[in-house]
Amino acid sequence: MDDPRDLLEAGRFEDLAQDDHPLWRGLALLELRRYAEAARTFEEAPGAAESGSLLELAGAARWLAGDREMAAEKWIAALDAPHDGPAGGVKPPALLYYAGLRIPEERYVLRGSRLLGKLWKPKLSRVWPGPVAGYLLGKVEETAFLEDGYEDPDLEARRLASARFWAGVKAQDPELAKAHFEASAAIEGASALEVEHHLARGEIGR
Repeated sequence: MDDPRDLLEAGRFEDLAQDDHPLWRGLALLELRRYAEAARTFEEAPGAAESGSLLELAGAARWLAGDREMAAEKWIAALDAPHDGPAGGVKPPALLYYAGLRIPEERYVLRGSRLLGKLWKPKLSRVWPGPVAGYLLGKVEETAFLEDGYEDPDLEARRLASARFWAGVKAQDPELAKAHFEASAAIEGASALEVEHHLARGEIGR
């Protein structure tokens, strides 16, 4: 049996969609743009309701399937789910903020911003995705946000796909935003593990 990470990084998504593990299967379905199936896969996974990562991915799948309110509900649920360390808690309020901008729904923007503000401390910028909070709050400068990366190529692919997405969200110029989203979506391999990579693909198709 091929290693699922190898299949992911090789772009063998049809094969990966047959994997027994719902995370890998769901990621493959996202890459194949089978969004409703991906959402069900993440939502029906064992322990999904207590997994911040699975809730974030389920929300992205719902978002890309066109069910934005359900997506926001998943991201709200992720606010209370366990995450890895303080930096891991940054993504759900950032996603809620994003949902609020796009739906648009001001209360989501305000709640996401408020929660990011409560989480933010300068030391959070040392561990990804901690800098996302500082960047969205205007506390981290964009050049550093985009360029301060990892030597490990897989970690850097994931970080940069995420960073480019958030730069696109924050960009005022539509052409610049599009360039950031396209850059995020174009990063292959381990970037598929990041919810932002998939949302960036959705932004390009808007």
